[in-house]
Amino acid sequence: MAKVVFQDESLEIDISLIDRLLGFHGSFHIPLAHVTNAYVSSLEGLELQYKLEGTNAGFYKSVGVFANPEGLIFVDASGARDCLVVEMRGERFPRIAVATPRGRRPESIGTHDHAAHSG
Repeated sequence: MAKVVFQDESLEIDISLIDRLLGFHGSFHIPLAHVTNAYVSSLEGLELQYKLEGTNAGFYKSVGVFANPEGLIFVDASGARDCLVVEMRGERFPRIAVATPRGRRPESIGTHDHAAHSG
């Protein structure tokens, strides 16, 4: 699970401590200029094929670096909920898919945070 917020001119994806250990990766600080797209997907919709590093417990939990038909993707999600997928250019991973905390729907992140910072 990850906390996703807009901070100044960047997108901050804060991976939980346990998921950092399971996925062998820390949090992400991404300049907004590098973000090219964001959308909501199910875990099945990511079409994960190969785990390159991290933990894959199937429907229960997937966290780490995976390959899919579009290339590399960092995933921190479970099959129980939809996840936010962020596509980027100029970053280590072209795509990051994360589950958001309970009570925070992935599709509301951009509108909620943008309204909070523009006001």
